[in-house]
Amino acid sequence: MNISLGDALRKAVQCLTGHGVVEPRPDAEVLLAHVLMLPRSFLYLEARRLLTAVQYERYMTCLMRRKHGEPVQYITGQQEFWSLEFEVTPDVLIPRPESELLVEHGGRFLAQWEARQQAAPCFLDVGTGSGCVAISLAHAFPQSRGWGGDIALQALQVARRNAHRLGVLARVGWVCGDLVTSFQGGRACFALCVANLPYVTLAEWHQLPREIRDYEPRHALVGGRDGLDLIRRLVATSPEVLAPGGTLLLEVGWQQAAAVVEIVRQRSQFQAVGVFQDVAGIARIVWANMP
Repeated sequence: MNISLGDALRKAVQCLTGHGVVEPRPDAEVLLAHVLMLPRSFLYLEARRLLTAVQYERYMTCLMRRKHGEPVQYITGQQEFWSLEFEVTPDVLIPRPESELLVEHGGRFLAQWEARQQAAPCFLDVGTGSGCVAISLAHAFPQSRGWGGDIALQALQVARRNAHRLGVLARVGWVCGDLVTSFQGGRACFALCVANLPYVTLAEWHQLPREIRDYEPRHALVGGRDGLDLIRRLVATSPEVLAPGGTLLLEVGWQQAAAVVEIVRQRSQFQAVGVFQDVAGIARIVWANMP
């Protein structure tokens, strides 16, 4: 079959549109660029170039997966986060732009702690998944050392591969365990404990788009009846591992910030609590400082 890049792309957009894909053109472009192993701009610069039979077959396979709902990130095996390219598999949650706020504000808290303590800070990323937050923090704040923890061993294997490929394996360690249990009973040494824990409610789970509900790991999304089960546990246990003046930084759901702030206030260990908004004006990040 002789078909040009431009014609293949047009047919792909029509196919994905007909199957209700929300962003058919970007998805079609990303998948074709993935098959060709070339940047998306190439698709238009060389729109008349013919696909080989093997390339066309691979592209059709990708489109079939996408039209049935599989996320583009799992098809390509990658997702950009904090201007870094991360490997993603169905064992990990796909990194979202909102979670970059954890890196932005986390880096600022690490800098403040270092200035006060005159020491290199150490951070802990709880529920690390692909390792995107821990690895991005290590890149954004190169004088720090960090740990990423997750209860799922398969997720940690993905995170470790990402750390190796992105050059921070020597500065970020990985531990399999439930929340902060691996560090309890030791010295409270973390300047920052950051977490994007499951916060989807049971009711919300059934209303999620099929791309999320049918493909992303449920255990990384659902946080119980009100979505706050794991957040409550981390608020209760994180003071045991946070150093004096350390900070707990939590990503929360779009209507959960007030409830999480109240959970923090009920714990006498924290000195102050507040929220940061995302670009849409939603209270997305809750922070709490130790005295």
